[in-house]
Amino acid sequence: MELLQLEHFLAVAEEGSFTRAAERVGRTQPAVSQSIKKLEDELGMPLFSRDLPEVSLTDAGKAVLVHARRMLAARDDVTRTLGALKHVSTGTLNIASHESAANYLLPAALRHYLNAFPDIKVGIHRSRLAEIPRQVLDREMHVGFVKEEPVFKELTCVPVHADEMVLVASAAHPLARRVDVTIQDLEGQPFVLHRLCSATEQKILRLFEQHHVRCRIVAEVRSFENIKCLVAEDVGLAIVPSVTVKQEIAAGTLVRVKLPELNIPRQTFMIYREQGQHSGAARELIDIVRSFNWASNSGPLVRPIRKRA
Repeated sequence: MELLQLEHFLAVAEEGSFTRAAERVGRTQPAVSQSIKKLEDELGMPLFSRDLPEVSLTDAGKAVLVHARRMLAARDDVTRTLGALKHVSTGTLNIASHESAANYLLPAALRHYLNAFPDIKVGIHRSRLAEIPRQVLDREMHVGFVKEEPVFKELTCVPVHADEMVLVASAAHPLARRVDVTIQDLEGQPFVLHRLCSATEQKILRLFEQHHVRCRIVAEVRSFENIKCLVAEDVGLAIVPSVTVKQEIAAGTLVRVKLPELNIPRQTFMIYREQGQHSGAARELIDIVRSFNWASNSGPLVRPIRKRA
């Protein structure tokens, strides 16, 4: 006796017709009839009276009907329970990320995520960009955020955010009040650079070299927060990802200086293993990040999983 046979039996019993039952279960009428016949052969007695215009249950069929409903209800309960486990509401999620994604992108997405799944423990690990793909590949991390597509074919790579580098100054800096700044105006100006973002640093220095302008570096620091503090105190100018200074520009503590020659786009990618089972915690974050609206910091509607009593 198979649950599929009982499902077909229940459909015929409730619909009162083999044809309507076949439509309900998405099978052909001969397939449902054969399934019922096989069940009757296994039980050794007919379940339906076929000598009447309408399909009706025999006494054996009425007895089986009670148990069929219980067994199929139990199956549905098991399916729902396993579904809740598959979309686990508790657990640990480890994320490897570069600095700007960890500090300025992920908090908004994680707020939506943890509102839906408050019992998930999230660990955000600041890692070097070159190390993140290997960490995800080796399953040390569930999800990674990088600035370039990794070479590993085993990793799925999804672009999640587009950004650009911008020139910023303190509100007191003379260039902050000008609208016609060119890169030639930066000759000899003090600059603050991020010492850990070597690839970005090289792009900035190459920009100056291409226009035969000297980049006068007065400080190299280890975070964008350090850079913003120094620029706000008018220690120097800086070229940083726009996402890192969005709030300061809105508040007026920093000013974006338009520079026509500056064209350094930045992309953030989410990477994860496609093959193998994702944890429920990782799968839910992947879904949220893939459809997140970074402009408005609004994510998709996520229905929290209710715990069973």
